[in-house]
Amino acid sequence: MRSIMSRVFIQDLWLRDADDGTRPSAAAKRSLSSAKDPMKANVPDKQRTARYGRGNRWRCQWYMPVGGRHVAKTKNFRSLADAQEFQAAMEDDTRRGRYHDPTQEHRLFRDVAAEWMGTKLDLKPGTKGRYEREIRVYLNPKWGDMPLRAITQRDIQEWVSGLSTDDYPAELPHGREPRALKPRSIHNIVRVVMGGVLGYAVDQMWLVANPVEKVVTPKIVDVDDDMVFLTIDEVEELADAVATVKGNPDDGLLVRFLAYTGARVGEAMALRVGDFDLAGRRARISRTWSNDETGRAVLGTPKNSKARTIAVPGFLVDGLAGLCDGHGDGDYVFRAARGGPVNLNNWRNRVWYPTVRGLGMEDEGVTIHSLRHAYASFAITQGADVKTLQMQLGHSSPSIILNTYTALWPERLDDVTNAIGELRAKQLGNA
Repeated sequence: MRSIMSRVFIQDLWLRDADDGTRPSAAAKRSLSSAKDPMKANVPDKQRTARYGRGNRWRCQWYMPVGGRHVAKTKNFRSLADAQEFQAAMEDDTRRGRYHDPTQEHRLFRDVAAEWMGTKLDLKPGTKGRYEREIRVYLNPKWGDMPLRAITQRDIQEWVSGLSTDDYPAELPHGREPRALKPRSIHNIVRVVMGGVLGYAVDQMWLVANPVEKVVTPKIVDVDDDMVFLTIDEVEELADAVATVKGNPDDGLLVRFLAYTGARVGEAMALRVGDFDLAGRRARISRTWSNDETGRAVLGTPKNSKARTIAVPGFLVDGLAGLCDGHGDGDYVFRAARGGPVNLNNWRNRVWYPTVRGLGMEDEGVTIHSLRHAYASFAITQGADVKTLQMQLGHSSPSIILNTYTALWPERLDDVTNAIGELRAKQLGNA
């Protein structure tokens, strides 16, 4: 027996049974079907509905489950043939598990995206903010005013190709022009966020299938495919701006410390006065802040569970000395207003994110970790070798450094070849 949802009923909106029970005759129906003006058809008044001759004549009605109950849905048609075609297609889709609500296909993408975001109650604030930003900056400018039914796999694939260059609409702040996005960004925008929105539409039975599922996105080559390398000027701009958000110059010093030492932000915020040897321009990193399974901030060992000593540039020493003066070895260097440790999540939300958004850097993929990448690029440019960089950054092996930053090392084939030639000449000359 077919379920109530698999049945589609066709209703004549113009004709009805008379109050005395007489039904419209076949002659009356033929007269109405052939008449150019329904008001001139040979149909008795008692068998005409209140909307006789107005609007579409035929209505398809069916039921769909909503919140544990069946809700009636309708769609009107001008001709009986169109209504019957729709009836057959709907019942076939239902039997094959392809049912969708065609009355919802006109929903605009931006409205569905907003509704989908409203269901994301379990996201971390940073993740939710990224989803909202990608919808605002990349998705809505292209798809926001488009109805669901108009979004096709082919159109999405063409748009993905544009994201890989700089040929796409976007709402970037401060008049910034679109730039080619990296594979990881494209994956997140298309497969995670857009796919999530359209997947939600499928779950609500507004679409038969998710057109994102078969879209091909660029391959993500390695884990740091989306690294952003800041320039010195950009680091200084960030440091100056971050110090003004809460009027705390120590925040600017923290940004500079991260960018010019490569320390992780959790490591820097865990540093105590006794960890510094400012005369020797060294800092001992032996702990870091992280979150436990409940999201509570806890102190633990650095990544790879190994302590390390890092070098501190001389131009940071005076600022750090100012933070250390008058405090005991156990006091935190980067402190909250009341002297305790800075809460990293609060700092991100109240200081870092507003600064990056204000500078228009958020949409370029700048994160706190970009400061660490900036240090690596500065060090490599100035001749740092793999082992030195590994020790400073605290990676477990040189191979991680090579896999992550190998493209930054300049080609030195000619230098090596020339050096070998010089060595040979020197050795032979001394023989």
